[in-house]
Amino acid sequence: MLRRLLLSLGLLAGLGLGAQGADRPAPPPTSSEKELQAPLTLEDGKPTPGQAPEAAPSGLRAFGSLVLVLGLAGLSLWALKKYGRGRMPGGGGSKLKVEETLALGDRRFVSILEAEGERFLIALTPQGIQLISKLDPGDRGEEDAFEDALSRQVDLGRPVPVKEMEALLKQGATGTGGGQ
Repeated sequence: MLRRLLLSLGLLAGLGLGAQGADRPAPPPTSSEKELQAPLTLEDGKPTPGQAPEAAPSGLRAFGSLVLVLGLAGLSLWALKKYGRGRMPGGGGSKLKVEETLALGDRRFVSILEAEGERFLIALTPQGIQLISKLDPGDRGEEDAFEDALSRQVDLGRPVPVKEMEALLKQGATGTGGGQ
C-alpha cells in the first residue's frame, strides 16, 4: 500500500515538474543557432535543397501506401496465375498430365499418365514408379477405361497381399506378363 502511494506521488510530482517546464517560454536562439538554421548558399549562388521543413507523415498517406502495395501484390499474383502458370516448374505444362489416380493403400497408387498424346498406366510405390502398361488409344472414350486396364493386370474381386502386388508390378515393368 505504501509503495503504491509513493509511486503515485512520484508520478504526480514528475508530471507537475514537466508541466512547469512547458509553461516557461523557450530561451531565444543564440547567434550560432540562428546561423545553423539559415539556408546554406554555396559558391555558385544556389541554395541547398531540403531546407524547407518536412511535413509529418499522415495516417491517410500511410493508408494510401498500404493500399497501393497490396494492390500491386494482388495484381502481380493475378498476372502470374493467368500468364505465367505453364512456364513455371509444376505449373501444369501441356506435355505431361496425370489424368486419374487410384489409391491402393499404404502409399501405393495407380495412375493414368498422358505424355505427348500417349497414355500409360503406372504404379507409384514408396520404392519408385513403374510402368504397368501402355493404354490403347481406344480406351480414351470409354467411361470405365481406367478400371478395365487395371482389371487386366489385377483381379479386383479378391484382396491382393502387398508382396503379390509388388510382384505383379515388377512383372508389368519388365513386360513378362500381364494378368492372372
